[in-house]
Amino acid sequence: SDLLLATHLDWQSLPERQRRDPDLARFVAAILARARTDLGKPPLERILEGRRLLGVSREFIRRTLFWAFAWRLTGEQVFIARAQREMLAVSAFSDWNPAHFLDVAEMTAGLAIAYDWLYAGLPPSVRITVRSALIDKGIAQARHGHKTFKSTHNWGQVCIGGMVLGALAIAEDEPELTADLLAA
Repeated sequence: SDLLLATHLDWQSLPERQRRDPDLARFVAAILARARTDLGKPPLERILEGRRLLGVSREFIRRTLFWAFAWRLTGEQVFIARAQREMLAVSAFSDWNPAHFLDVAEMTAGLAIAYDWLYAGLPPSVRITVRSALIDKGIAQARHGHKTFKSTHNWGQVCIGGMVLGALAIAEDEPELTADLLAA
């Protein structure tokens, strides 16, 4: 089946597309370089800035997407191992700060994409832990029509988008929950 945001064909064709497109090749090289640099960073912690966890959520997205991209492109285990460590760290947070729902939505989006892109390389126990976090700390927070879903500014798009990505990432294992969220 296809992956979130990128199909199997997208991944398979990337090396050839890089050979034909020097700008794409430079972009990919920059992502791989940053992914390598980030390997030494300590895992993120649940530290609020004011009343927000948004900086942590966004850093999680950036780090894990770069590591997941690097793993899918190179197959180097160091990238999936580091992404897995980060995924387990945020999965262990007490919550993703539902008082500021944008934090929840962005963490859900990042974890959903990382889970999807890395799924084939994750041990079953990690899949279960991450899937549970997506459900409990992400999707469950939105199941009763969170007020931001009625927003007329960009929060509505970001919040709904994050929940949709989360639901799609777990759809095979949680079809009823996914259908319920998507119907809302």
